[in-house]
Amino acid sequence: MIITPTSLTITQLFGSTNEQYVIPTYQRRYSWHERQVWELIDDILLIDEGDTHLLGSIVCLAGHHTAGLNRLELVDGQQRLTTVTIILECIRQRLDRDGETDEAAEVARLLSAKPLGGKALRKVALDSIDSTEFDRLVQNNQEQPFQNQQLAGAFAIVRGWIAERGLEELGAFLYRLKNQAVVIRLDVSEAKDAFKLFETINNRGLKLSPTDIIKNFLLGNAARFGADALQEARNSWAALIVHLDGTNPDAFFRYYLMALVGTRITASEVVAKFKNVFMSQVVESAALPERHLYADPAEPEDEEGDEPAVEGPPGATAPAPVQQVSFVEFLARLVQCAKVYGELVLVKTADARINRHLRNLRMIKAVQTYGFLMHLRVGGCPDKLFREVLKLTESFVLRRHVCRERANETEALFARLSVVDPETPVEATREAYRALCPSDDKFREEFAGTSFPSNLIERARYCLERIEAARHGAHDELQVLGAADVHVEHIIPQKIKTKKAKEEFGDWVTYLGEKAESHHPKYVACIGNLTLFAGALNIIASNNPFGMKKQAYKDSGILLTKELASMQHFKFKNVDQRSSVLAAKAVELWPIP
Repeated sequence: MIITPTSLTITQLFGSTNEQYVIPTYQRRYSWHERQVWELIDDILLIDEGDTHLLGSIVCLAGHHTAGLNRLELVDGQQRLTTVTIILECIRQRLDRDGETDEAAEVARLLSAKPLGGKALRKVALDSIDSTEFDRLVQNNQEQPFQNQQLAGAFAIVRGWIAERGLEELGAFLYRLKNQAVVIRLDVSEAKDAFKLFETINNRGLKLSPTDIIKNFLLGNAARFGADALQEARNSWAALIVHLDGTNPDAFFRYYLMALVGTRITASEVVAKFKNVFMSQVVESAALPERHLYADPAEPEDEEGDEPAVEGPPGATAPAPVQQVSFVEFLARLVQCAKVYGELVLVKTADARINRHLRNLRMIKAVQTYGFLMHLRVGGCPDKLFREVLKLTESFVLRRHVCRERANETEALFARLSVVDPETPVEATREAYRALCPSDDKFREEFAGTSFPSNLIERARYCLERIEAARHGAHDELQVLGAADVHVEHIIPQKIKTKKAKEEFGDWVTYLGEKAESHHPKYVACIGNLTLFAGALNIIASNNPFGMKKQAYKDSGILLTKELASMQHFKFKNVDQRSSVLAAKAVELWPIP
């Protein structure tokens, strides 16, 4: 590996007019948060006179330089370099507005790459998914919302900070940034070496995510397979990033692997398992000298304790022998899985009825299901059968969540279900669910007593929506459900004892009686204390605040809420009674598969 390290100030780093730093399409989106942007600004501000500050290193895949434009592929350092570019661009705009045209022009030269006789281009070119939004943010075009809130946030932070600075203070900061901030540029001529170097550097510093390591493993080995394979890998990874935009890519790889191997995989095992799968499935990997290093490791102990031995799903066959495929085919399958996973998680399939079930699963927090569902969709499961599986899955997962069954056991079942035939999955899925489904008695008891705190409020909303829909008998036509202005209402408010709570919600402490404050935490998040409501309630202090709420409930179009108006009182015993009634209904709505 030939590495050319160079210590450069920002002026030197951006000074060569025929060099352009390219953030390629396979890179992830800009992801720095407010804290990291402020830390970079503070680092520059704190540089003493005559001193320097190391901003860090970047890794560039650089070929032989020519007289024309030299595009340096940025393998590492995109977040830092993008932020520096944002700062310089925002300073340039401020200088230009204040008539400091010479200084503004000097900054503009740093921000552009222009070979002799050629067209001026951005010094740091985002060929990534952020490209269009970056251009809009440079122009301060706010006509449409931005998908990447981190990128928009970075521009907002920098522009706000610059607006509060005088020109003298801003000039001093700009001088430090240009001349005293240092970057170590590591130029590598071979792609395989660049990706290996990136992983090595980051493993010695900030912890890489599994997705980062997998990307570099794929691209590094692709480079060893040849230029065509590397280009294919770049294109495939760029497509994968687009499909997974808005999801957690680390979670995708975990569920992708579980669906592939049919066993539960912990987060810490993802990278090793992916490398093992790659080496065992990709035909070209046989020529790699370190292939033996990726043999199946010994089974590790479960991170959360030993799992009970559970048989595979009834009617399912053993996992098929490992099928070797070409590197291109391996990439194509990976991208297809990412596409399907993105559609599942983001609820964006072409079938509205499937999307409704997927929305329900998301509200339940049924993340363990995605590997199995991806297996079915990629395997060509017919939409009608897929909807049947989704309906069964809603009941099964909700019952297990409410009854607080072991999440690891649930996840392990879905991994094993990935051997089910996608073309005929219903019966095998039903039998597997039935074997691990809590009984009606247990579900009824737990549902009545379970708590739905703020992090599980969407699960409560799902339950209330389904119960309400059953009252109407026409779920598809029930327009009020799912509307943005419909929310989960706590009948007895979440806060009752503060002065502000009494002013806004009424004197519930007096109304509820003795030991109200000690009993309140037990009852406030129970299903019996929750309903659906649109709009806001205006309550005035009263010794019967429920009586004030009844007036608003009476006008509601939601039957669960409207019927509350017929109750004379609503105290803790009423929460118990209502919870029991709703629990009995839950057993009917979410039956054992």
